[in-house]
Amino acid sequence: MIPAYDNHLHLRPEGMCIEAVKIFRKYGGTHFNLVVSPLNIKYDEKYYQKIYDVTVKIADKIRSELGIFVLVTLGPHPADISVWLKNGDLDYAKEMMLRGIDLAARYVEEGKANAIGEVGRPHYPVSQELWDASNQILLYAMEKAKEVGCPVILHTESPTTETFRELAQMADKVGLRREKVIKHYSPPFIRDEENHGIFPSLIASRKNVIEAIKKGKRFFMETDYIDDPKRPNAVLPVYSVPKRNRMLLEMGLATEEDLHVIHVENVEKIYGVEVKI
Repeated sequence: MIPAYDNHLHLRPEGMCIEAVKIFRKYGGTHFNLVVSPLNIKYDEKYYQKIYDVTVKIADKIRSELGIFVLVTLGPHPADISVWLKNGDLDYAKEMMLRGIDLAARYVEEGKANAIGEVGRPHYPVSQELWDASNQILLYAMEKAKEVGCPVILHTESPTTETFRELAQMADKVGLRREKVIKHYSPPFIRDEENHGIFPSLIASRKNVIEAIKKGKRFFMETDYIDDPKRPNAVLPVYSVPKRNRMLLEMGLATEEDLHVIHVENVEKIYGVEVKI
């Protein structure tokens, strides 16, 4: 079996959910990282507990019914701060985000989750005050990841190599190993001079994957499939990663051994788990 791991996939109760995973498996998908999705419920003090519990329940159901190896990532999305601001001032919004990180860290300690994320900075223009607060929240997420011994998955603005340098320096500041910082929706910055030790997780487009494999094997592939009934197959279709594997093999750009490194060895090293497929 050729392993095919999707490092960033969302599932929603109102979406295809487990049916999407069946499609993933049909095309050759073997394991994936289930990242928490926002739910259409009230933002209150129990919001993060509610969406985390839904995510954990979905993961458990997939494991029991389909026998697929699933990682879980929990955390407050950086865009949430703008929602919290509608209910209070910036101090209140920041406090709710920090509580979400604390709760995610507790789920990691309890063995219900494997990483904190996706956390970071808004990908849209915000005030300097909100940007500074988001950086403080991001740094706190790194601190908690270091404390509980897990990776942190980052959602940020479109990054440059300088963005990666800044993120690496933030990790250094709190003593978190740079490779434990995973950049979601990363460009194909595979070489150390491009990513400064941060671990890139690429949107699995043909262009990205081809460019990446020519530089090395230190990366993840992801679809960022959002399981939204109103936007089928966004961001990429759920079957994209196994299709990219076949493309790389057919083009002679990767061997089965190369794909084992990308989809198994990298996962085991960064997440500290034993992959079972």
